[in-house]
Amino acid sequence: MIELPDAPAPNGASPAMLDFGIDLVPPTGAAELRVDRPGSRFTIEVSFPPMEPEKARVFVSRLLEAKRKGVRIPFPLLGVDQGIPGEPRIAGGGQAGTTIAMRGFVPGYVFKEGFWLSIENVEGQHFLHNCRSTGIAADDGRASMKIEPALRFPFADGAKVHLVEPMIEGRPVGTEWGWQIPVNRLIALSVPIREVA
Repeated sequence: MIELPDAPAPNGASPAMLDFGIDLVPPTGAAELRVDRPGSRFTIEVSFPPMEPEKARVFVSRLLEAKRKGVRIPFPLLGVDQGIPGEPRIAGGGQAGTTIAMRGFVPGYVFKEGFWLSIENVEGQHFLHNCRSTGIAADDGRASMKIEPALRFPFADGAKVHLVEPMIEGRPVGTEWGWQIPVNRLIALSVPIREVA
């Protein structure tokens, strides 16, 4: 998995959810039917400020390799402070659905609706989720949190949960990826990344 240099940081991002469910619209005018299917996940297009060629060459080199190996970047929180959660982990393996049990929080930690988190499996792959509930960790550091989209991996007990710096990882979208080399020699890059699992 490829990681990009810390500087310059992205100057723009366009996240979106990829929905694998389907809305069935009957031709008879009857009520529509929603069929939820597992696998919904995120995509993000990230742009970077214009860079001198010396800095841009490293970004270009890593993004070229990311086409094969994938890329991991911090999900932009836009200055939202998600607090100091401690070391949260999945409490109990093989969970499914849209509610997860966790342990390892600082007692009294408050998580809020709209927080972002990524869950890391044993291979180090991150899966991005959004918190759909507000709650407080108990005195023993345990809490249950509602999330979207539904879990799409059977995480083992003790899988790490990242709230301080959630990550999104995947591959650059499409069969090609390019960049511009303008006459002012300041190279501006952008890359669309889609979670692959």
